[in-house]
Formats: sequence, structure tokens, C-alpha cells
Amino acid sequence: MNALTHFCSNSSLRGSRATYLLAGLLALVGSVVPVAAQGIVPDGRPRVRPPSALSGWADWEEGEKLLERIDIPEAPILSPEQAKASFTLAPGYRIELVAHEPAVQKPIFFEFDPEGRMWVVEYQGYMRDLAGTDEGAPICRVVVLEDKDHDGYAETSTVFQDGLVMPRSLTFVKGGVLIQEPPHIWFCEDLDGDLKADRKTKVGEMGFPGNPQHTANGLRYGLDNWLHCADSPSRYRWRDGVLEEAPTVKRGQFGVTFDDKGRFFTCYQDQPLYGDYLPAEYLLRNPHFQTLYDNAAKDKSRFGVNADLAPGDANLVYPNRVTPAITLGALELRDDGRLETYTIVAGTCYYDGTQFPDDAYGNFFVPESGGHLLGRLVMENGIKPTVSRYYPAEQEFLQSTDERFRPVNARVGPDGALYIADMYHGIIEHVIFMVPWLEKQINERKLAEGDDFGRMWRIVAEDRPLSRVPPNLNAMTSPELVAMLGHANGWQRLTAQRLLVERADATAELRAYVQRAHGLGKVHALWSLDGMGALDNASRRSALRDADPVVREMGVRLSEGVAALFAEVADLVADTSPAVRLQLMLSLGSYGTPAARAAMQRLLEIDAEPLLGTAALTGLGGQELETFLEWQDQKPGLSAMLALCVLYEGDETRVDQLLGHLDDSDARREAILNALTWVQWEAPFRLPVRPTALLSLSRDETLPEGQRNRALEALQKLEWPGAERRFLDEDQLAAITDEQRELIRHGEEKFNQICAACHQGHGRGLEGVAPPLAGSEWVTGSEERAARIVLNGLYGEIEVAGTTWNLAMPGFANGGFSDEDFAGILSYIRQAWGNRAPPVDPATIASVRAASVDRVMPWRAGELLENDEAETAGVLIEPATDGSLLLPASKSTVFGRKLAYREALDVLAPWRFVEDVAEWKVSVANAGSYRVLVTLAADQVSAGNQFAVVASHDTLIGTVPDTGSYTTFAEHDAGVLKLTAGESRIVMQPHGKLRRELADVRGLKLVPVDAP
Repeated sequence: MNALTHFCSNSSLRGSRATYLLAGLLALVGSVVPVAAQGIVPDGRPRVRPPSALSGWADWEEGEKLLERIDIPEAPILSPEQAKASFTLAPGYRIELVAHEPAVQKPIFFEFDPEGRMWVVEYQGYMRDLAGTDEGAPICRVVVLEDKDHDGYAETSTVFQDGLVMPRSLTFVKGGVLIQEPPHIWFCEDLDGDLKADRKTKVGEMGFPGNPQHTANGLRYGLDNWLHCADSPSRYRWRDGVLEEAPTVKRGQFGVTFDDKGRFFTCYQDQPLYGDYLPAEYLLRNPHFQTLYDNAAKDKSRFGVNADLAPGDANLVYPNRVTPAITLGALELRDDGRLETYTIVAGTCYYDGTQFPDDAYGNFFVPESGGHLLGRLVMENGIKPTVSRYYPAEQEFLQSTDERFRPVNARVGPDGALYIADMYHGIIEHVIFMVPWLEKQINERKLAEGDDFGRMWRIVAEDRPLSRVPPNLNAMTSPELVAMLGHANGWQRLTAQRLLVERADATAELRAYVQRAHGLGKVHALWSLDGMGALDNASRRSALRDADPVVREMGVRLSEGVAALFAEVADLVADTSPAVRLQLMLSLGSYGTPAARAAMQRLLEIDAEPLLGTAALTGLGGQELETFLEWQDQKPGLSAMLALCVLYEGDETRVDQLLGHLDDSDARREAILNALTWVQWEAPFRLPVRPTALLSLSRDETLPEGQRNRALEALQKLEWPGAERRFLDEDQLAAITDEQRELIRHGEEKFNQICAACHQGHGRGLEGVAPPLAGSEWVTGSEERAARIVLNGLYGEIEVAGTTWNLAMPGFANGGFSDEDFAGILSYIRQAWGNRAPPVDPATIASVRAASVDRVMPWRAGELLENDEAETAGVLIEPATDGSLLLPASKSTVFGRKLAYREALDVLAPWRFVEDVAEWKVSVANAGSYRVLVTLAADQVSAGNQFAVVASHDTLIGTVPDTGSYTTFAEHDAGVLKLTAGESRIVMQPHGKLRRELADVRGLKLVPVDAP
């Protein structure tokens, strides 16, 4: 065994000087005990995202200009000593090296065991090259780092478990260690005390392999004795050798941290801090409210769970070097090439230690890999906290000029210092999200070189004491652990709590401690008893009567549902602490009695905080309709959410009862209409009877237009016996013939099948997709013009009711529809939603169809209005000397929803919607046939999509091939197309349903195949 191999498996080199020298030598040769390549890609890896998917969002064009005017330093692999010299820290702090390669490699997660040893999850499989090969190889480890001589440097590294595939998390439980290796959770046991796993047993599942940026992680032990996770719908608990799994609210992306009250905080890649105002599990007890939450937008602030706590300036960062290797390019960069806002955040940490100055307690430290820095945020007190930057502009807690410094996790250690996991790797973006902009920089600065590096750092306050000897809580007696619950350092408190729960042998000592303790020590004692199943009412009463509002808050939570304590709990309705009142509202919901509901109403009358309404809703499952009617003078937001919960309850009788109160008052009408606007049913909801009140609202011209429109939109979401003519005026129908009424009935059926998905059943259209039909002059005007549109389609700019739309609507002349079908559809839309145009006769459709039988090209609005000047946009392309026509993406005109010419990639993209079209204008002297060669890129997912290339009187249907990837372009022979002499248009558009994107298209080439 050579020295390097020995160091890697069980390092015991003494002193940092030798290891610095070793690392420097290894850096010179550019590798550190290289892992043997196995070429394994995980089966669960999602499709690589086409670079064009970020088009219109990322700004690579400006980024390229930026690169021309800034100096970008090289990115060599630095030794630990060199890397340390690259750091700039805030005044009063210093950074110390704890461990480095080969003892630790690509660290991503770590925890301290009860003896103060650092257990590190390594990520050797992450982005070993641009293709992400070996991500599925079993080359990752969990190592234990020890500082046996207490000099601050971990000279001993022991591999606890190897042969892992991209593990994410670990946690300590009774008898062993849980290691998460998506999708598995392993219970690993060290049977002989050598810090090496002797037995590995699968005990659960968590996360998915293949997409390391979006899989569950965490397993962080919380105050409530549960293991909490980010990006996961589950929480876990280890009891009697069994891993229990329970549902929770999925939130966060990378990492979990808690404040002193056990509130959950997390982060997303571009958001440094999200958090819960209230425990997320409360949302689960009311499934109707949970559905409301799930259907809401990303910012959940009003629900009290997964709220964005760092808006505005709190999201700003100030690197001390240029940071061009950012996926979105100039969109996220300042003019000087530095990152402007957080973009690669992971492992945000709440500081609950004592080694830092007092003003650091309760701050959040934010690792930002893209900016090579560690941010610091200050949290305001209150039940809805937000954070702000601690430092002024241009200063951060820690900055580095080393592009390979990748802080990905932070923890407060047993000594109260702050520890940082530095993956130390050139490539930070995953292959799934890789783009040419990044690939170019990675290659230019050789960032793909240098795998299996990694460092662990410690940040300490210079003028504060620091103990190098970690405490050994495993060796403490249970009474000694009880005393530890009041320790000033958070790690000691929570570790002591966990060990006491596992031992379950100190009930008497804990109960006695509760009676004499105060503050956080008492809080941890209460939760320790709860975790042991030994929490008694005497301890609960002591908490309810405590002078500390945090203790009272926990007392209320731990007393909920206990009938014998209801009176004492309800007496806190006027408590001076907003946090106690919030918890009281949550806990009252657990009783489910009229007395509890009355107390909840009193609390709402006393406290105007909107979050109390949210808290109330979590405990009103099945009682929302009664509460909506009983609580007469509640805030509009709460009333609307109560009504929305009734809708999500899905009981047809109760929904009908709710709609029956639309005429009670303006406030109730507004609440119910808001609920009907927000509700998201998978299919129209079936009512037992006709919603008379809602129908009346939709037709009451004395009401504000906004209310009438919402009523119309609501009608589209409902079904009932005889609902077919909901949008038609009975008086108008009475004035036409039986044949016309039957035609309209038939047309309504066809409209709902073909047209309603875009134009919507209420006729108000869909923003960005299709214009309104209600009140549209294109509907109520010339019936021949309307017939031309439905037969041949329409694309380009069109003005409807004063608004300009840029759209593409397919024609249906060859869709198998009869003249009666088209006449019925047009007759229906000319009579519905307040339109008052006469029905269309099938003979009109037949006449228009016959007149345009040879036409395959969709119409432009100018043509239909006989205004040719409106259609002059676009470059006229003429044949080259060889007779071919070159139609590059850059010379096209695009119409539709998302398609555009993307200059940075020189493609038409993203082509996701069948309504999107590209148009070229051409001129040829003579009619003839042309072979159509399409230059495109597509992967196996897009392969098989079909597209149409349309000329004036001919259509070519082609099939997208698999070119290997969205960065590999190939010329594809699509077939032959006939062109007419003179100026004409050529249109390319999807043909049929798309599987993801159609393709990225760089251009068409038309080569003549014969003489006219």
C-alpha cells in the first residue's frame, strides 16, 4: 500500500505542514488519487434540457459582449494554502483548514456525531466531465474526520461506507447511521467500533437518482424529534429500529436548518432563504386547505409555509471577482461581470453558537457557489420574519478569488464555530442544464480538470475563546445530558435531546428539570419528554404558565387536543405574544368542538393578523361552509379561502348551498366569485341543479363587467343537468328557426371539442394563446371571412377588440369536419356570450370551401381585410446562382406563443406549441419542385415529431430525426415541395401533437429538382 492509498483509507499523517505539501504536489500533477472511470450514467437521469429552453430568459448575447470587455483570470487548481490566501473575511474573523483532499473529496453534506467527529458525505460522481459520466458509478463515500491531537486539523480520515452512488444526506440514530443514497435509505451499523460500517440494511426510500439538483435531501433532526428534508413530501422518524415515514409539505431544494423554536428554513438555488411561519404539518390536517396551498404560486407567504424571507436587496451578492460562468449569462451579471443575485445557493445555516459575537446569534450564513462567497443575513423578530443583508454593498462575510471554491453546506460545530463544506470543483452546473455558453468557458479555463478535490473549513471569531477539545456526549450520563439541554450552544442542546429520547431512561429527571428550568433548556426538556412519550400534564401546565413566551408557545403546541387542558389553553386567547396567539389558533383547531371554534372566532376579533386566518383554516376541515356562514364579519381574504375550501371539499350539495348565497351581500358575492375564479378542478364540477344565482350574475348588465366576466368564467368550470345552453340567450334563440337552434346546439358541442381549449368556454379567450370571441368583430362581422379562418387558419398580427395579438390558428378544412360542423360552430359563437349576429348557413361554408379548394396556406389578417400593405414585413429571399433558396432562421418572421429567433444559438426556438409558425418570403421566376433540406437539432424525445412546410398550393409533411442531442445539428431531407412563380410565402409549423419541443431549427434550404 503506498502512502497516498493509506492516507485515503485511514489517514493518520500528523500536522498540517506535511499535508499541505502533499496537496501542493498533487495539485501540480493535476489529480488526487484518481477514481477509476467506469462510464456509468444513472438510469433515472432526466432528459438533458435543450439550451434553447432558456431562450428569452437567459441573456447570452449580452454576456458575450461582456466577456469581450472584462478580464477573466485563469482558474488553476490551488493547494489548500493557496486557496486559503484567496479568501477575504469580514473583520474580526479568520478561516482555518480542517481537512482536504485526499482525506475528503467533493464534500456536500456533513454532521457532527455526539463525540464531535465530523461525518462527511462525498459526491465523487458529480460532473467528472461535461457529459456527467460516472454519475451512476459506485464511487462515493461517507468518511469520518477526527482531530485526535486537538490542534484544529483533522489528521485522521476513516472511510465509514464506500461504494455509494451519489449519496445526499446522513443522520445519526440509535444503533447506527442512516445514509441516504437516492432512492434508498440505508441503516448502517458499526459492530466493532472501528468507524467502518459492517452491516448495511435498507430501511426506506427517499429521493430519486439521476437529477442531483432536484432530489430530496436533509434528514436533519428537528426540535420535534422528526427528521426533516428539503425537496421531499415526507419526514421521517427512527423508532424501535424502524424508520417511520409521514407526509409533509414538499418545500426547499438544498438543505434544511432550524431556529431555536424549531422553525423550518431552507433555500432554493436562486433564493437564499425560505421558511415556515408555522409548522407545515398543520396544513395536512385539512385536505381542502392543502389543495388550496398546493395550487398556489411559489410564494406561499400568505399560507405561512415555504415563504420567501429574503426579497429585494436581501438577494443581492457582491463577489470580489468576475463570475462569468453563470448559466443565465448577463441576466444575472452586473456590467463588471460579477454575479448580482444569489444563483447557486445550498446549505444555508442558522447560527446558534456562542463562539461568534452576540450579534451573530440568529443570523443566517448562506453558501453561494456561483459567487464563491458566503453571505450573511439578519432575521427580524416576529411571527412573519424577513431578513436583510448584514453587510453593506461590496462586502460579504467570506469572499474568494478562486473560481473553484464551491461552498455547498454550512454547520455550527460543537465549538460554536462555523464549518464550511467546499466541494472544490470547476464544474458546478449539472449536465441536464448545461448550455454552450458554459461549455465554452469550462473548456477555455480548463474547469473540467481536477476531480476528487475537496476541503473542509472552519471560520472563527478571532477575539473569542475556542475549545479545540470536542465534548463527548455519548460518554455522559442521562442526568448530565439533562443539564446539557440548557447549554448556550445549539448543537449541545439538540444532541442531548436526541440522546435522551433514544435512551428513554430519564423521565423523572426531565420532569423535575421542567419545573425548575427556563428558556430554551425548558423547551428542549418538554420536547424530550414528548419524544419519549412521557410528557405529562404537570409539565404542560408549567409551560402554559411560564413567563417566557417561547415556552408558552411550546406549551400550547404540546397541549393541543388534551381535553383536560382546553380551558387553560383557551385562556391564552389574549396572550401578549403574537407567536403564542398564532400557535393557539393552530392548536384550537385540533379540538373540533363548537367551544374551540368560538375561541377561534374570538381570537380573530382580537388580533387582526391575517396569518391567524390561515392558521384557523388548517383546523376547520369539513366545517368551512358552516364557518363561512357563522363568521359574518371576517376579512375578505379569509372568507374567500373558506369558500374555496368548500369547493375543494367536492360535495355537490354543499357547493350548491354555497352558490345559493351569492345574493346575500356584496361581500359574500365577492368572496364566492373569487373562490370560483381561483379553484382549479381537473374537470368541470357536477352540480345537482341549475346554478340560478350564478347564471343571473353572468347576464346582469347592471353589475360591474369584472363580476360578470368572473361569473362567465365560473360557469365554464361547472356542469349540471341541462347545462348545454349556459352561454346563450334564450330570448335570442326564441327568435330563430328550429333548424337554426339545432345547428347552434350541434355547433356548441363541436366548439367545446375543438375550440374551447384555446378560446375558452366563456369566450373571453386565454392570454397569450387565443383572443376573445365575445364581442369580437371578427366573429360578428363577415360570415365569409370567418369561414375562411376556420377552413384555412390564420397567423400573424391581428387586432381584436382593440388589442393586437400575434398568433397562429390552424385551419380545419382537411380535419374531417362537414359544412354543417363549421356552420354550427360559427352560428354558436355568433350567438353566445352576448354576441348578436345571425347564424351561418351551411351553404355559405360550402361556397367558401369551393372558392379556396386549392389553398393550403393559412390567411394573414391583411389578406382577409384586403389590405396587402399590412403584410409587407419580412426579407424577400431570391434564388442563389445555383437556383437554391436559402432560408436561414435569422431571416424568418415568427408568429405564435413562444417561438422566436435566438441570436445566441442561431436557431428558431423553443418550438413547443403547435400554434407557433415561422414564415419566409421568397420569389422565384418559374414554378417548380424543390427538395427541402432542414438543418435542425433534436434528441430522442423530440424524434418522431412531425412538421409541415407549406407553400401557396402545396404542403410537405416531414418527420424530425434524432440528431443525437440539441447541440448536434444535421441537415435532414424532408421531401419535395412545389412552389408557384412570383412572390410567395413559405411557412413551417408543427404538424400534429408535439412531444416536448419540435426541434431547434437553424434554417431551410430548397434545392430545385426539375424544371417547371
